[in-house]
Amino acid sequence: MFFKLKKLKLATLAFATIIAGGAVADTIKIAGWGAKSGPLRSFGVNSEAIIKAAIDRVNENGGVKLADGSMAKMSYDYYDSACNAEQGIAIARKVASETNALIGIGPTCSGVAAASFGVFQKKVGDSSDTGLQMPLLTDTAVRNGLAKISQWTFRNTPNEPDMYDKLFAWIAKTNPEIKTIYGGTETNQGHSAGTYSKVIVQAAVRHGFKWVNGPIDEVSGKIGSGFKNVLSSSSNWLMEDTNFSVQARAFKKSGADLFIVSSHPFTTCGFLKELSRMKGMPKMMVGLTSSSSAEVMKGCPKQAEGMIIPTSFAPITAAAKEVAALAAANGGSADLHSAASWENVMIIKDVIEAVGITGDPSKVKEERAKIRDGLEALETTEGLIGKVTRVQDEGEALKPFVFVHAKNGNWEVLHDPRK
Repeated sequence: MFFKLKKLKLATLAFATIIAGGAVADTIKIAGWGAKSGPLRSFGVNSEAIIKAAIDRVNENGGVKLADGSMAKMSYDYYDSACNAEQGIAIARKVASETNALIGIGPTCSGVAAASFGVFQKKVGDSSDTGLQMPLLTDTAVRNGLAKISQWTFRNTPNEPDMYDKLFAWIAKTNPEIKTIYGGTETNQGHSAGTYSKVIVQAAVRHGFKWVNGPIDEVSGKIGSGFKNVLSSSSNWLMEDTNFSVQARAFKKSGADLFIVSSHPFTTCGFLKELSRMKGMPKMMVGLTSSSSAEVMKGCPKQAEGMIIPTSFAPITAAAKEVAALAAANGGSADLHSAASWENVMIIKDVIEAVGITGDPSKVKEERAKIRDGLEALETTEGLIGKVTRVQDEGEALKPFVFVHAKNGNWEVLHDPRK
């Protein structure tokens, strides 16, 4: 099995399906959606490329075993939710009400996830809540705590508070000459701004690093403390910005030992190019998890040289190397977000086989609920770089991770905290 489950509960589900009888389908449908347009379009392109590769692998190996022992192929439809909350909500409603997809994978942006998770039923079995009742297993939206919004939503995304806490602990231990910090973020992108102000700066302060013009009022190192003051004390930009001269000048003037650049690939590269042009590069840089991607290495490898980022994916195992190659063959690239799509497809396959699914279109509602229960019963899964554990009551994953740095046009492992 790909994962460890609460066996009694799932055995009961499977038995109930078998004795109920009914039609068995020859195709199991799933759906995916993410940003395939706008500044973050590469994230959706990458996720779709890996979903395709994973489903192709499942089908090459015979497909998915159904409740009666027969095999069915998997198929998928992938929708563009851009990075737009209304678009994401519309797709979630469409897939849940107009298709036979048993589960969804997505979305890309944390803001879209926060809004669209809100239209799902909050608590399973609440007859007064008419929200969507279809399981969703997110691959990309990483803002902390999102899966708690609904008992139908689950995430296979890394735990950023843990990642950045361990990163700054390691920097403090191995680089005692680094003492002061300064930073900025994309204020109109929920993941960038939230992780920066509530997680990254807090982790740095917790481990003894000093804000260069600080301390910042109410920032104690506790997650979320004084986050509004963090934003107002920083030099920030928007996700759509293309001119970063004001921000780069402020970073350079700060004279901090370590710069925190909490943004996605497009503005990360725009900012770093301007900072480099001004000859304002610091002793050390820390970036946002989402920028440990091929897009940064394509857009500004020279300027990103040395930037350190924690990530839950790197091609350091045979399985991870294979998925990276398959992603490239399908016109995408593997990173901590898109690689989770591969894991998600394999998780879905095993849950379907464990709970006993028929694929009968007349039983979509019933079988969506069984898959949801199967996801809730997960205890561990096998990730591409190691075992993933679960926070059972929150629908969240606790994934292994490494620290990478930009070196000679590639993201290379700098430190492996798993060892």
